[in-house]
Amino acid sequence: MTTRRSLSTVAVVLLIIVAGYALLYAVRSQVPATVVSSTAPASPTALPSNSPSSTASPLAPGTFENRILGYRITLPVAYRRFTSSITPGTTAVLGGDAYTTRTVEEVRTDCQTGAASGIGGTQQYAFVNVEAHRNPEGLSAARWAPGSPASTHALVEPAIIAGYDAARLVQGGEVRSYVISANARIYVLGRDGNASAQLLAGAADSFQAITPAAFPSPTAPPQAPRDAASQLAQRLAQAFAAQDVDTIAGLMTDCRVISIENIGGSPLGTEGTSRFAADFIAALRGHFARGELSVTVDPNVQQNPQSGQFFVTSQWRETDRTTRIDLLLGERDGRWQWFGGTHYYPALTGNNCIPYRSPWVASNC
Repeated sequence: MTTRRSLSTVAVVLLIIVAGYALLYAVRSQVPATVVSSTAPASPTALPSNSPSSTASPLAPGTFENRILGYRITLPVAYRRFTSSITPGTTAVLGGDAYTTRTVEEVRTDCQTGAASGIGGTQQYAFVNVEAHRNPEGLSAARWAPGSPASTHALVEPAIIAGYDAARLVQGGEVRSYVISANARIYVLGRDGNASAQLLAGAADSFQAITPAAFPSPTAPPQAPRDAASQLAQRLAQAFAAQDVDTIAGLMTDCRVISIENIGGSPLGTEGTSRFAADFIAALRGHFARGELSVTVDPNVQQNPQSGQFFVTSQWRETDRTTRIDLLLGERDGRWQWFGGTHYYPALTGNNCIPYRSPWVASNC
């Protein structure tokens, strides 16, 4: 039942996956703090995709409003709010929104096909980002913009946009961002993926400042990361002990579960393979039903001293072998989840192949 994959393939897969995740986080970097995807459950301080747009009267198609951040913009009707956040406390960034042409079905398809791990999978979509910043010194847009992350390698041009004091951030002859001063705040409008300068210009021209609503009162202090990881570990241990596949599915990533190898005590440092979470769960369900596999999870959370990664150890017992797999735990899209595993093998099998098995891989031989 081993799946064989050469080490030369590992490096290629790693490069694609790491580059894709780096770009995906770059796309979302315009929306800092507690970010919640429009397909994920919202936390108490995060704004789900429709909540910021709630008004007394419906908005026209393509018009989006965030009453807490205090703005309204209009985009082509193909756009939807992809992520939204607010930042409690006194940080410089109040929060932000990201809008995209990427549909919920396309997100799911990318996860199934692995396109979410590749640069092209993200570049084919358009993203427009809006950030709101505190402006306690009352700076003009042109004075605020230099030194901001959006101004790196960009020329700052003072402007009037939609009647507001503003600045254009020009790079390579194209406007990459707009900075608008309104509501005693600074708003930064940017673009990613294949969004055009013309599209961003239209969004900036449509900008309207509205009276900001009050920030929601905090309901509880943020949970310490180790405590959150420990709670997740306890639930995973209980679910695997009961072979409760539905609960396991709710505790893991809903995109792709990754695998990392440790051979003879030495980590290879590669994300060797990944599998669509729904397929992983279907295979796991079948193994449990047929009595082919049992999994024991030690709920005591550990932390990698170099990377800071939280994990728990587990033993995956089959009829002919037992494999140690460290379950990797982390916060993704506003919730703590199990998203991958480090597989331990005493040595490689013949021809330097890595002996993965189902449910971690799709094929068997």
